[in-house]
Amino acid sequence: IAAGAGVQVQEVNRLLAQFEQMQGMMKQMKGGKMAKMMGSLAARGAAKGLGGLFKK
Repeated sequence: IAAGAGVQVQEVNRLLAQFEQMQGMMKQMKGGKMAKMMGSLAARGAAKGLGGLFKK
């Protein structure tokens, strides 16, 4: 893959690692864990510094 793309093997490995990390995060969000966590943070007032991201 690296040779065909004209990049170093390390770059391909880094990209794959990032993909796997994001894939894991998406699975967590799909399970509802992330939504519950964000909701509990907002309920505690910890999200005040996020520029009204949680305001409807």
